[in-house]
Amino acid sequence: MSERNTVKKTTITLRIIWALLGLFFVITVVSQFYIYFYSPLRTETAMIYNTSETVTFKGVHVRNEKLVRYSGTDVISYIHADGAKIGRNSVVALRYKSVNDILLGRRIDELTQRVFLLEEAQELSTADTSRLESYISQISNQHTSFLAQVNAGDYSNVSSHKNNYISLNCKKLILRGDEINYIAQISRLEAEISALRTQMNTDVRELVIDEAGYFVSVVDGYEGQLKIDSATLLGKTDIEDIIKEPRLEIGDGIVGKMIDGYKWRFVGILDDSRADSLYENLTIDFRTGGNSQTFPATIIRRTKLDDGTSIFVFECDILTPEFASRRVSQFSIVLDSFRGIRIPTSAVHINDKDEQGVYVQNGAELTFKRIRVIITESDYFLVEDTTNVVGYISLYDNVVVRGRDLYDGKIVQ
Repeated sequence: MSERNTVKKTTITLRIIWALLGLFFVITVVSQFYIYFYSPLRTETAMIYNTSETVTFKGVHVRNEKLVRYSGTDVISYIHADGAKIGRNSVVALRYKSVNDILLGRRIDELTQRVFLLEEAQELSTADTSRLESYISQISNQHTSFLAQVNAGDYSNVSSHKNNYISLNCKKLILRGDEINYIAQISRLEAEISALRTQMNTDVRELVIDEAGYFVSVVDGYEGQLKIDSATLLGKTDIEDIIKEPRLEIGDGIVGKMIDGYKWRFVGILDDSRADSLYENLTIDFRTGGNSQTFPATIIRRTKLDDGTSIFVFECDILTPEFASRRVSQFSIVLDSFRGIRIPTSAVHINDKDEQGVYVQNGAELTFKRIRVIITESDYFLVEDTTNVVGYISLYDNVVVRGRDLYDGKIVQ
């Protein structure tokens, strides 16, 4: 009896297994049919896009530079940003006895600035509220400007934005009548400043230089070797050696360098196949590293070599802190700029008249619109903005980028 029950249970188990396998097979077949035959439309909005064709290379910065020396043993604290223009007999740094004195001095400057902001706001305690809206508007503008600079990767004015924001906000609170009185805060800050000054060595001296120009605290050992006039004499090996080793051994007693003017040059090696459109006296646009901002430069010299490359010498008359302090950069020369509507490659079709175009969804109907191609890349087409041309793609069209069985006049869900 038990043997018969065992056989019965085994049979039931096998039937269940076969039933599950059959169900799995049916689900698989149905899902494959669904995937194959059902392909919902996906659209993207046609938008303006800017792109450029560039040639990229590593190049060497060349400037007229003179080292600034100091033979003392004090600790140096710079008071100018790299690339700052200074006049003759100007103070370029302060000389402290220790690093701790520098930190104390910076803290004192920070607190002094805060006291100034609070005193300026406190003076408005007896003023009328007519300027309140103006300060609220300025706070909004400061916030917008700060976010725009941060998004652009420019962090040079963060401290200035912070101080302006604090100042405007304090004035707003005073004028709004929030029962705020900054006199007690000012007194506490002034007491802290006095206490810090007692800890600091009073023997702080100035480092003065007698030349005018652009001061840079960064030195690399090439200051005596590279000059603007000799930039055209650099050979391929010279350029490659500097790129390979952009910093040489530097002696003691050097605190920075002076650049004698805003003009500078950069030198690089380019393949002739990518530099056909570049020639002497041509003005080009370039950018460095990952920066999006472009600057103009003029090609001073092109020297063709026997190995299919050329040495290019460019001259620029805009001296930024980056251009003033770097010896080697990744340069991108903008050969051509293009502006148009960007559409994915998957959206481009050929109709029965052999016309190239895209399908656009207007409500529940598809319409074929032609395109005029500017450039073609692997994953997108850049086409002319033909917004005012009948039968052609327009800005903000809902372009079909995925879908099956597309044709002009098709009704879709």
